[in-house]
Amino acid sequence: MKKTAGRNANIQENLFFNSLNRFELLSIATKEGIWEYDFKTRQSYYNLGMTDLFGYSQSEMEDNNTWWRSNIHPQEKDDIIGELDELLLGEKTVWWGQYKFLCKSGEYRKVLDRLFVVRDKENKPLKLIGTMQDLTELDALQLQVQNLKIQHRRAMVKAIINSEENERKDISEELHENINQVLATVNLKIANVKHSIKGDEEKGLNEVQELLHYSIKEIRSIARRLSPLTLEALGLQTSLEELSDILKTKKGIDYSISVDEDVSKKTDSSIMRLLYRIAQLQIINIEKHSDAKNICIKIIPFREHISMTIYDDGTGINLKSLKYGRGFSFIEERVEAFEGSFTLKSAEGENGFILIVTI
Repeated sequence: MKKTAGRNANIQENLFFNSLNRFELLSIATKEGIWEYDFKTRQSYYNLGMTDLFGYSQSEMEDNNTWWRSNIHPQEKDDIIGELDELLLGEKTVWWGQYKFLCKSGEYRKVLDRLFVVRDKENKPLKLIGTMQDLTELDALQLQVQNLKIQHRRAMVKAIINSEENERKDISEELHENINQVLATVNLKIANVKHSIKGDEEKGLNEVQELLHYSIKEIRSIARRLSPLTLEALGLQTSLEELSDILKTKKGIDYSISVDEDVSKKTDSSIMRLLYRIAQLQIINIEKHSDAKNICIKIIPFREHISMTIYDDGTGINLKSLKYGRGFSFIEERVEAFEGSFTLKSAEGENGFILIVTI
């Protein structure tokens, strides 16, 4: 009997140590620190993962309550300890949270802490079991992936912008060099025929010529808007003045345009095109939606960036109720692709609308 009892004891002891070994192996595989606190004996147990994670020895972690509470980041300590105290005083058995924890090296690392409360029949805590996992490297990897996604999206938007500009240029050249030339030839032939025609027929040809003149003029205007030749040849100032001249002719809106010389000389052509397109879009918005009498466009260096402000004295709006349509969504997407920002300023009941782009 004694021999059997001894054998059973050895079996139980072996099972116990095998369980501990599996426990340690599991914690190594998952890179987790596992601990247990007994409220009756006030004793703590830590696996090797806790030492590996934070660098503290078993003796330094002996007083679990003091050690753990004193190493939570000061900015998060009150909230985390408050949640733990609420857990112990309540009836819940599970809690988890993320916070920064001080390592022995003096470095704070972000951890995921999961707790399980073992309670007696009267719902009083008997034991507190927890696992702590270091999220620092995981967060760094997630941030890296997020940054790669942002860079990829910006590269795609820039590629789309270049593709759109090339397509606009091709269409503009087609309108200007081919279709306009055809219409000009037709106009010339009509002019030659008119000399041999009198009366109503001549009147009809005059009307046709007027339509041709209007069509040629509009096609030239569309071609310029699609691909402004003045932008590369004469710069942003002249191109914006050309845009504003059209608005003044159509709506009688006066304008003031100022482009800093350093911006004109030193700015990359892709950014120049972007500023032009944003101004072009906003001028169309002013034409369609405001009762403005004046607009002002100002482009200046701003720290290490470029700032463009477009102001009109039209009717203000409530920006909180403003829903971005294709126009402002276009601006937001393209400005973000160049790591810039844009701001709108306006107030309902007051005249004035301001768009500020910083790239």
